[in-house]
Formats: sequence, structure tokens, C-alpha cells
Amino acid sequence: MLSVASMYVLSTEPEPARYGVAMLSGGVVLLLVGIVGPVRIIYQGAQIPVEIRQMMIVQALILPLSGVVFILSGLMNTPASEAWASFVVGLSFLVSALAGFYPLSRKLPDTFYAGEMLGIIKSAGLSGNKAHSPADRAFMRWTHGIRAGVPVGEAAPDAAVITMEGDTVLLSSYFGTKPVVLNFGSYSCPHHRKRIAELHALMQAWQHRGVNFLTVYTAEAHPEDDWKLAHQYVNDAEYTNESDFCFYYAKTIADRKAMAEWLIEKKHFKMQLVLDSMQNSLLKAYNTWPIRLYIINQGNIAFCGEQGPFGYDPASVDLALAKLIPGK
Repeated sequence: MLSVASMYVLSTEPEPARYGVAMLSGGVVLLLVGIVGPVRIIYQGAQIPVEIRQMMIVQALILPLSGVVFILSGLMNTPASEAWASFVVGLSFLVSALAGFYPLSRKLPDTFYAGEMLGIIKSAGLSGNKAHSPADRAFMRWTHGIRAGVPVGEAAPDAAVITMEGDTVLLSSYFGTKPVVLNFGSYSCPHHRKRIAELHALMQAWQHRGVNFLTVYTAEAHPEDDWKLAHQYVNDAEYTNESDFCFYYAKTIADRKAMAEWLIEKKHFKMQLVLDSMQNSLLKAYNTWPIRLYIINQGNIAFCGEQGPFGYDPASVDLALAKLIPGK
């Protein structure tokens, strides 16, 4: 018969199966998730917003690495290896949060919800391949995969715009001796809608210094007939029901004007607004899809904002104006 002391020793001995199975199972899951998810997405090269891509690159490194660490721990099958594996994987996930998700979160408007972010990622077609990605299709259609805008110092491209009164004029007719902030966007871009309060604050801060502001209404970012975002308007104050919020690519200048009027009415949009032509001349010349900000000074590019949606940041314009017009 075993003594009480012997029974205690036996009861506290490690159970190899528990360590091995748990570590091996966890490792295989992480490895498969990493390869089937982020690694495959990056490898297939679909055009997606650069900030989402950067986050995916971090996950493509962290998830498979964590899986390998757990698998090695399972094969070693000791309490010490389990402890070290848990520490390394925990540290890896902390790095993932700081280097992947945190930088992306800093690019979001304050009113952006987690569900909306997940909706964008899901709508990009990341569960399929490049051929099935609405994001890739839209980015290639409008930008041909080029992220850069017009370089600072170059002459500002010019083309015809249509006023809300129906007149056709040159964009350059709005350029004077004072800087002009050019805002390119559409109503169906959630980042554009959610940054309008910041745009209005920017105007209020700089208009008294002679800075002019002009929005060029361009092709829709997320129409029903291309890169659709499901239920993206439900958190907007003007939302009524889904049938009222089905917007398509404009086929005529009247369609584009109607969408611009919707933006002005529903968002109480205060900035002067003109329409890009149906040839989308300015969208192409400034590479503004889906949204982008510029400053034009004396006919030249004084500031080119990052590509939207996540690179769209009115605060960066404020900093650029402070350098351009010192003594605010």
C-alpha cells in the first residue's frame, strides 16, 4: 500500500500528455491560421489599404512564429518548455498589438466602431483570393495600384469642374494668391463622413487667415455596384433604413450632383463644393481615390496627404498650414 507521502508525490508529478497535446494543438491552430490568413493574403498580393496590409504583415510573422514555438514546446513536453513557450507567445502577441493593431487604430476617426473596421476588412474580400477582392478591383480601377499623389513642388494639375449651379470652369480658377485646401471625397466613404467635423474645425481655424477651402466631389468610394460596405450607415444620425441608403456609381453629372447635394444636406457640409467631371479627370490627375487632401499654394502642390481611407487626416493639413503660414 502506498504511503500518504508517496501518493502526494505521484499526484504532483507532471502529466506529459497534458503538456504535449495542449502545446501541439495550439501550435498547429496558430500555424494554420497564420498561413491560411495573413500569409496567404500578403502572398497573393491583393490591393488593400496600406495600413491594413501593414497590420496583416505583422500578423503573417507573429502567428506562424507563435505556432512553431508551441509545436516545439509540445515536442519537448516539459513544464519548463511550456512556461517559456507561453512567455514567448504572449510577448509576440503584445508586439502584434503594438506594431499591428495599435498603429491602425491611430488612423481611425474617434467615432469609428470596431464593427465598422471589421466590416471593411471583411468586405475587402480577404477570405478569398486577389480575383475575388472588391478592394483590389476598386484600387486597381481607380489608382492602378499607385499610392503616391502629386509630389510637393510640382504644378497643380488642372481640369474642368462643374459647379453646383451647372457651370463648367477650370479648377485653377479657384487658385489665388492664398493657399487653397483641396478636399477630394464622396459621401459613401465612411472616413470622409466621419472626418467632416474635423474639416469644419480646420476651416474655422484657417479661413480668417485667408486660406480657402474647396471640396471636389469624386467617384463614390463604396457604391452598391462595386466595393459595397454592408450596413455602413447605421451609425450615422441621418440613417433611416437600408433602402434609403443604396448608392451607386454616378452615370451622369446629374447623378453626381445629387450625391453631392445629399452630402451637403445630410452632413450640413459647409465647404464650397464642385464636381469632378464624368471622365474623373481630377481623381486621376491627383490620384485621390478614395479620398485625399492637398494644399495648393500659388499654383503648386504645397502639401500632399497620404492615400485614403486611413491616410486621410485633417490634422496633418493643420500642421502643414502652420509651417506654410507661420505666426498663427
